[in-house]
Amino acid sequence: MAQHDVAQRLDRPTDDRIDVGALLAEPLLRNTLVAGLAGVHQPVQWCLPLSELDDTEGPGSNGQSPPSGIVVHAHAARLRGPDGAATIRTVAAHGGVAVLVQTEPGDAATPSELPFAFPEARRAADEAALPLALLSPTADYRAVSQLVATKVLAQATHVLQYSDRVHRSLGEILARGAGIPPLAYGMARMSEAPVMVIDLEGTVLAYEATSATPKPDATVISGVLGQHLEQVVTSGTAAPGVAVIGPVEDGAVTCAPIIAPVMYGGEISGLVAVLEPAGADPHDKAQRRIVAAEGAVLVGSEMLRIRSMTEAEERTRGDFVVGLVHGRFEDGQQLLARARHHGFHTDGRYAVCVAAMNPPDLDDERARRRSTAVARAAEKIDSLAGNPTLATHIGGNLVVVRPVARNGSTADALSEQELVRAFAGQLRKLIGDRTGTQVHVAFGRVGTGARGVANSYREARTALALGRRVDVPPIAGYDELRIFVALSDLADSENGQTFANEVLEPLRKADGHARNLESVVLAYIAESGNLNAAARRLGLHRNTTLYKLDRVSRVLGMDIRSADTQFMVWLAHHIDNLRQVNDSLDAELAPPP
Repeated sequence: MAQHDVAQRLDRPTDDRIDVGALLAEPLLRNTLVAGLAGVHQPVQWCLPLSELDDTEGPGSNGQSPPSGIVVHAHAARLRGPDGAATIRTVAAHGGVAVLVQTEPGDAATPSELPFAFPEARRAADEAALPLALLSPTADYRAVSQLVATKVLAQATHVLQYSDRVHRSLGEILARGAGIPPLAYGMARMSEAPVMVIDLEGTVLAYEATSATPKPDATVISGVLGQHLEQVVTSGTAAPGVAVIGPVEDGAVTCAPIIAPVMYGGEISGLVAVLEPAGADPHDKAQRRIVAAEGAVLVGSEMLRIRSMTEAEERTRGDFVVGLVHGRFEDGQQLLARARHHGFHTDGRYAVCVAAMNPPDLDDERARRRSTAVARAAEKIDSLAGNPTLATHIGGNLVVVRPVARNGSTADALSEQELVRAFAGQLRKLIGDRTGTQVHVAFGRVGTGARGVANSYREARTALALGRRVDVPPIAGYDELRIFVALSDLADSENGQTFANEVLEPLRKADGHARNLESVVLAYIAESGNLNAAARRLGLHRNTTLYKLDRVSRVLGMDIRSADTQFMVWLAHHIDNLRQVNDSLDAELAPPP
């Protein structure tokens, strides 16, 4: 085999372990490879004599896979003739990565003839991609095993020392609590390559490089890393170790990202990627793998610290919003102290928007983070400096306390409501873009201070609840449901509730719990007394609808075709809906015992 071909193969990059090629570059083993060139990049762990393999059971006989990384030292006698091919196959089956043969003085007349000795063994080695090297008669097992042990231990020591150096350097940055970008810059400085950190949602948390290092396009790199992370998470398999993906090209710069998962709590939470330039030196690549692995550990610690601080702040903000909308701040001093911390102005003008969202699965970490991210994004919609928007989840709803004017400024009621309506539209679009679902958003009227927020929240909840019972647009304000605003006092009065019961109770009793007659008469009223349209709306035959309407007239003791009777049923139905909504909100908003 031509020696320049061997040299070209041995120059290929390796990881942080010793491989067969690096071992064959030692003076004792140099220029001895005669077959099995394709396998020179297999890692080496230790050396055994061929007799040790003879004494072991067959591969897999104990239920375990054969050990890997074994360099086998053999005497020339075992490689001669047809038995040489069988010996090569046995070594490969036992996990051997190379066969180093100690020749005898009579194996070749001249050194140039040595590579052509043992033809059967050489053919078998090429077929198995098992490097076969013919050593000098003085290269006994003791010398070869000592060389292998020295190389493996020296490499392991070098890796540990460099890992310790990287860990200490990044640990000093972590101890300062400076955040993820400084950690990424420290990694970029040690690796002399750009470094990117993304979270579980694919958001870029840091993208750093030294001034002397060109940075590939962030969008291209984050897209590739996000796809890889999505595949790892959705596959349900364990998070991978350090790996190389790519190459990735952005048109100007080509790199091969060396990625390491960011783990805490036994779950993957992001990726760290060292963007190795094309054609990198094998030694530099090995060092960058260490930087990626050690950096991922410390980035995970920093992400956990930031997450704990963020969650504590979110809980505090959420508790404040809950107390605010429920009107539970009886102590003015307590309100002032907490309001100052959250930027809430007690004399400011606010409106509350409520979006009906499905509560996230508490066991799904990604769903919880996505739900929290929607609330944080809602706070950033057209925010006012010094007068922030506050948002949190209450039950299955996203509640947003929105300032409508800067502190001290005034505006007319119409322009205030238009501002709130525009914000509600932006909020609905944001939720749709983030979750892929279309939700209903309701908002209350603008009020002043904490009391105004509590009143606006109740109105928004009322409008949202009514939207589930009557036909309203997906974005609805309380003041737009004028009929319910006008009926609110009547629904709370004893006379109004008595009237609704007297009208609706006979219809409900006539049908038991089905409320079939009530739905028929309401459809008839909604279609302005058009019998055919009501039948189509209900999906019933015209004669069936007519029969049911005649039955309604008998139950009520009044002709349902009369406009006055229709108005009575319509009014009673709306009063009953509003009463149920008010009772539900009263139970929810009542102060805790």
